[in-house]
Amino acid sequence: MSATTGLDVTAGLIRSAALIHDVHAAVSGEHGLTPQQAQLMCVVGDQPSSMVQLGALLRIGKSSMTGLIDRAQRAGLVQRVPAPDDGRSFLIEPTPLGRRTNEGFRRAVGQRLDEVMATLTTQERDTLAAVLSKIVLNNQAPETWPEQ
Repeated sequence: MSATTGLDVTAGLIRSAALIHDVHAAVSGEHGLTPQQAQLMCVVGDQPSSMVQLGALLRIGKSSMTGLIDRAQRAGLVQRVPAPDDGRSFLIEPTPLGRRTNEGFRRAVGQRLDEVMATLTTQERDTLAAVLSKIVLNNQAPETWPEQ
């Protein structure tokens, strides 16, 4: 660590990931979601998705995915719909309640992160966005949060 730069890159990334995780978990609870349900809702999006696609984005196995979908369905957040090209399988899509909950959750996370970044100048925010975009896109990070 340097007196003029603060944390080194590794510490900065790890600690900022923990900070974002804490914001995500707190806002999840405020919206009646578990952190896992909130992650699911963010990747479900507005188009029906297969459990395989969702599991790959969330990096969880089939049995864990099934349990997560079952709990989200009981909470009224998602529904299973028949797959148009395979009568034996189904797709997952958000319910109207799931869409409203997800929109409120995403908006609240954005507001909370704006508060976290309140001390940054516009130029610093633009630079941060550019650097994060480069890291995320160059490393093909999964699309677990919708773009604005």
